[in-house]
Amino acid sequence: MLTGIYTKQFAEVFESLLSTSGISCYQLSQYADINQAYLSRLKSGEKTNPSPEIVMRIGLALVHFSENVKISDVEKLFNATGRTMFPKHRGY
Repeated sequence: MLTGIYTKQFAEVFESLLSTSGISCYQLSQYADINQAYLSRLKSGEKTNPSPEIVMRIGLALVHFSENVKISDVEKLFNATGRTMFPKHRGY
C-alpha cells in the first residue's frame, strides 16, 4: 500500500478537478471507460496510486469535457502520484 505524501494527494487533486470541470464521476466513467465505483474510490482516497494509463484517461476526459481544465492540470494529477507526463529529454 502506498503511504506518505501521495496517499491522499491524488484524491484531493482529482476532487478539485472534478469540481472545476463540473462533470460527475458517472460522466467521466462513461467517457473514459473506467468503472464508476473505482473513480469514486479514487476521489474519496480509499484507492490510491492509479496506473499511468488510468491517470491519463481521467485527465483527457476532464480536458475534453471542460474548458476550465488544461493539460497542466493533468500534469498535476500525475504529480499527485509521484509521476510526470513529461519524461526526461533523451536527446532526440
